[in-house]
Amino acid sequence: MRNAATLLACSAFAVLTLPLAAQDRPNLSGTWQFDSGQSQIHSVTIAGATWVINEDDSSIEISESETGDAKKVDLKCTTDGKECKMSGEKAKASFWYNGPMLVEMESKGDHVTRYRMKLSPDGKTLTVDTTSIVPQATQDDVLVFKKQA
Repeated sequence: MRNAATLLACSAFAVLTLPLAAQDRPNLSGTWQFDSGQSQIHSVTIAGATWVINEDDSSIEISESETGDAKKVDLKCTTDGKECKMSGEKAKASFWYNGPMLVEMESKGDHVTRYRMKLSPDGKTLTVDTTSIVPQATQDDVLVFKKQA
């Protein structure tokens, strides 16, 4: 009887807390335009960029293009930390949520970069903290994107 009560209590806890965890995950879907005026860039050069993000409960798809650059990066990946390949690149990425923040770890050859994406409370601004892990950078970059209508 005691085991049944414990099992029931654990089940009730899981049922009540799992929906709350899902609420911490913002939906980043939309078209995002880079805002150079609000960004803090120290180690990369970006004239302009557009990200198109489509996200559901367990996966994310990102299409990234830079202004004046014919090169386009597309990737589709799960958000459970499993590694996926980036099309058009010799690179791999993995995504997972850390509370309301989506974290991406990207490996391109000898370079490893961490991106932490956070949506503003009004859902109109996407802030991406960029940290070069290897080689280690002295300062992080902060990329700011504005949601397009």
